[in-house]
Amino acid sequence: MRYILLTILIGFAMSVAAVDLRLHGEVTTFGSREVLGDVLVRVYRNGLKEQAFMTGAGGRYSVDLREGGHYIIRFSRPGHVTKCFAVDTHGAAWEGDARSVNVAVEMTLFEKVDGLDLSFFDLPMGLANFSPTTGYLSWDKEYEERIRPEVDRLMAEVATHRLRNAPTVSHIGPSNEERQ
Repeated sequence: MRYILLTILIGFAMSVAAVDLRLHGEVTTFGSREVLGDVLVRVYRNGLKEQAFMTGAGGRYSVDLREGGHYIIRFSRPGHVTKCFAVDTHGAAWEGDARSVNVAVEMTLFEKVDGLDLSFFDLPMGLANFSPTTGYLSWDKEYEERIRPEVDRLMAEVATHRLRNAPTVSHIGPSNEERQ
């Protein structure tokens, strides 16, 4: 019994001492990169919502991710397309290592477009793996290459739709005929 209790306590101490990851950054508007405030940030760990908060007017966010989880960080704002990215923090950690690693990740959102199916953006726009042993966060480049063609196609559709529906600029002031 004493051995089982000791094993549980050691396992708990090792999980508490693991390296944590802090992701922080700004939410901006796609294209102009202007700060986009009042964005709802939801953090899911292993499929369960762990926290939700608003960025405030400055568009800044900060989330702490513990070792041993699969996280989805989702950003949404009324009138904008919701986007997310995923981070896996599973892996061995050095015993007694209580470091915290800070990584900046910018999220860009763009306005919804009536009549376009943009549900593809419900998928993570990036997959990352955090190694508690090394403290490194690496992005899955193969995943990004696989989704890039569809992202590019959809963004081209968004741009075309916006151009087609942009208000036309009317001539202001006298025409050449009126000046003569």
